[in-house]
Amino acid sequence: MRYLLIFFTLTFQGQVLHHQMLSSQGLSKKMPDGSIIRQTIGQQTLIGTSSNNYVVMQGFQQSIWGKYIYSNLIDDIKTTTYPNPFIETINFQFSKPINGLIEVNIFDIVGRKIFELKKKSNDNILIIDLSLLPSSEYLIRLNAFNFSYYTKIIKL
Repeated sequence: MRYLLIFFTLTFQGQVLHHQMLSSQGLSKKMPDGSIIRQTIGQQTLIGTSSNNYVVMQGFQQSIWGKYIYSNLIDDIKTTTYPNPFIETINFQFSKPINGLIEVNIFDIVGRKIFELKKKSNDNILIIDLSLLPSSEYLIRLNAFNFSYYTKIIKL
């Protein structure tokens, strides 16, 4: 009986230590259709993709960002973000004209608003200079009358 108790004690202690560790191991693979699969273990951030029909997310700790990004699917105006990752400027191309000012809010990984701007798009393209931001990943929200768009951007 004494050996059985020691065995269970060590097993449970191992589980406690395991859940406190984080790692960033992973693998990327390009599929024949051009899609890229990225797999990581224990990440703190959201890695995934979204398009008009689906949102794919993975990892143990899911962020609420996925919920916001998924809300883009119900919007009538489709938005393309490029280049992403970016170095200095990022572009947002809209499928329909957006009249008036577009409010741009950028949040850091913790959810703090770190950048705010109001700007009009030019020929259905909104260009934002973010050269002063440090390298990281961010959540961006674009708002205008009857339009809202969320996406994750990565600054190199």
